[in-house]
Amino acid sequence: MDNKEFLHNINSTNAPEAMSAPVNLHNIIKKEIPFADIYPVLSSAKQSNITVKEVLLESEIDFVNSARQLKQVFDAQLTEAIDKVNDLYERELLNLQTAYRKNYFGTKFLELVNVLNENEFSLVMMNKRVYAYRYYDPFHDVIEGHYRSGVIYSYDEPVCMLKGVYVNLLHPKITNGTVLISTDDRHPNASNAGLSEACVGDLENHEIPINDPLALVNLLEDICTMYEICHLDSAYFTPEQSYETKQGDTHKWTA
Repeated sequence: MDNKEFLHNINSTNAPEAMSAPVNLHNIIKKEIPFADIYPVLSSAKQSNITVKEVLLESEIDFVNSARQLKQVFDAQLTEAIDKVNDLYERELLNLQTAYRKNYFGTKFLELVNVLNENEFSLVMMNKRVYAYRYYDPFHDVIEGHYRSGVIYSYDEPVCMLKGVYVNLLHPKITNGTVLISTDDRHPNASNAGLSEACVGDLENHEIPINDPLALVNLLEDICTMYEICHLDSAYFTPEQSYETKQGDTHKWTA
């Protein structure tokens, strides 16, 4: 193929077929032509449009930007890894603390706490003692006084309002000082108004079963019920309010 035919095929609109340039054309293309020589030729050429294809060759690497991007990726991955490690650490620490508390307090103790909470009792640490405590909301009006004989006084006005009952769980058995009650005015079975030691009546020497949470809750319920009325056989004082008298069943025990 001569030079003329080769250039014709190159400029043709048809799909070019596989071909190779003549050797002398290679030599022409490879020959270095000064700009002063080529410019007059191009200026006088009949070709009005020239297509120029630009090829950008990136031969240099921007090390600064690449390093910055690499550092950003590394920082993000490092932060994510640290967060994951911290989460694992916090979870393991919580598990360790929980296991320590179970071992320190004992599983039975935790069971006792759960049963008390389910039955509206709380554990209160006060004066180096551990109390099972019930808070009355609203306060309970104490309006009845009972005798062992079955006679009941129904007072026209509340004798006092019962706010809370405390039972000392460190006592193996119920004795003097085991039960405290909180009232606004003096309860007939308490030594004073406010937070005061209460008479335990027939419950004295009754065992406090802390190893049996359900039995303990039943005992606590009985104790709270006991102070929701006045037990006039063992009263520190007799209320002076007016009352109506009625007959009731003889109680099993009094305070």
